[in-house]
Amino acid sequence: MTRSHVADVLSGLGCRIGELLALDWTKVDDVVGTIAIEGTVIRVPGKGLIVQSHTKSRASMRTIKVPVWVIEVLRRRHTDSAGPWVFPSTRGTLRDPDNTRKQLREVVAESDWEGLHPHAFRYLVATRLDAKGLSAREIADYLGHERVSMTQDVYMARGTTGAAAAAAMDLLAPSESDE
Repeated sequence: MTRSHVADVLSGLGCRIGELLALDWTKVDDVVGTIAIEGTVIRVPGKGLIVQSHTKSRASMRTIKVPVWVIEVLRRRHTDSAGPWVFPSTRGTLRDPDNTRKQLREVVAESDWEGLHPHAFRYLVATRLDAKGLSAREIADYLGHERVSMTQDVYMARGTTGAAAAAAMDLLAPSESDE
């Protein structure tokens, strides 16, 4: 399987594909370890691809601290970069989100990930963060969700629950003298 830096970075950021493709080098601070997500690539009839100066929602406009390994991938890309875009097309221009989705499907074809839709990276990141005990608010902020309820209802799994409730209820156990 061909290695895809797009897939690698999506699996660390969980951002929308258009947000990733709108990322230019001025939005990456590899010293602090942050990226600013401040736009998305869209196709405008008669004009072609452009970076829309805003994302899906106000909450999607965010600067996030990213994993060190994502920064390392970006540093390697920057070393080989000749233009402003972090993930440019082969001609150095804005990369088309639709073409990128198709390329990602080809990268994962005949692997355990076959059939994976690129938006699934958002679920992957949310699941990982949830498993590490981050709150729904923290996960929503990282993913750029306006409503925490969206993160909880759509992106977070409901697994075995009740540990905190059981511990709280243990404090209310009837004493032997109550019998």
